[in-house]
Amino acid sequence: MKALRPALFSGIATALLAAGLNSCGPVATELPAWGDHTLVLWDADTVDFVPGRNPDTVPSALGDYRLDAGRIRLKPIALPHRDRQCAITVEVSLRSAGDPWDKSGTLFAFADAAGRDYLQRMQDGGDADTTRFAGILPTPTETSQEATREPALELLRFITPFGVGHFSHTERAQAYKPESVGAWADSVHWTADLSHMQSWLTDADTLWVGVYIDTWTDEGYTLSASITMEESDLPCDVALTQRTRPLLNTTKLAHDQRPFTAFAEGSLTVPFTLDATATGATLDFLTTGHGGHAGGDEFTEQEHLLLLDGDTLKAWTPWRTDCGAYRRFNPTSGFWPSTYVVRGDTLEERVASSDLSRSNWCPGDNVHPLRLPLGDLAAGDHTLEISIPGAQAWTDSTFNFWNTAAILHWQ
Repeated sequence: MKALRPALFSGIATALLAAGLNSCGPVATELPAWGDHTLVLWDADTVDFVPGRNPDTVPSALGDYRLDAGRIRLKPIALPHRDRQCAITVEVSLRSAGDPWDKSGTLFAFADAAGRDYLQRMQDGGDADTTRFAGILPTPTETSQEATREPALELLRFITPFGVGHFSHTERAQAYKPESVGAWADSVHWTADLSHMQSWLTDADTLWVGVYIDTWTDEGYTLSASITMEESDLPCDVALTQRTRPLLNTTKLAHDQRPFTAFAEGSLTVPFTLDATATGATLDFLTTGHGGHAGGDEFTEQEHLLLLDGDTLKAWTPWRTDCGAYRRFNPTSGFWPSTYVVRGDTLEERVASSDLSRSNWCPGDNVHPLRLPLGDLAAGDHTLEISIPGAQAWTDSTFNFWNTAAILHWQ
């Protein structure tokens, strides 16, 4: 009988705990349960580049718009409001449809008027041929000094692998397959947790979700993407009121926009104003260096400095050394000869381009944001400053640029 008492007590405790968690008590109000929700954004749809293709002026049969000659697809959606907290996940699957290269990509979003402004700007064109493109920082629109043109909010940034899918089963891919790869992958899959943005995602009447891939081929890629909301089973697990604001985004998201090359000339200062105290603020920061060939910023370690109101938030060098872990997603990766000395002997081997260390990204992986706690921010004016002191200039032969983004969250 004694041996049964711990199990019996454990069972009673579990039952009492479950009863407590599923009851709101005498004070709190039980929140309605509406269930989980999944919205498919794209299902094996194409992102490609067709020169001369005009931007869509009306939605396609899939309810989205093809922009930037097909390299951007933009879809207006609405996510349902939930009184309970939700676990929100975005999922992206991708395979090459004929593009053999590694390319920058992102799933991004605008809320309400900012999305309508972006669509109009993409359809009209002609206002973005500058390194200080109107969408990089929040700026007043031409029609209203009160309406703000907002930067894109990135939900998931990624880099396509070399040729996954379309080239995974070719004779050449099999001939060049290293022993460390059992089989080439047929696609690549990424997920990101968006639960902390529940208010921003669901409060919008219209959420404009876009996908961009920097492809220059008419075959491009096939992509699937979806957003899933899993509602809490706990009746008193109230959804937190969390505010979200995109502060900047330097990624090229318009056909007439140039890559952001100004970090070689100095820091980028982002002013922003808070109407009230921002409690428990955090900053999500994304950065990836590109271009310049072997000696360019893609392959050169560059220190970053983040300053808030003149005080250093973070000084670090974003650098990925684990790119070899994604070798099976890169069947068309080129090879570079590598020479090194071991115990006096000079050895040579071929190193896949996809294995090389890079400025915070790897071909075939998503880019992980740096999340910085800021504490409480007082109401009033603030400045965020981003500096890459060693960033190299863009020239006719070295195409160095940086894709950076910052998102502020607070209660």
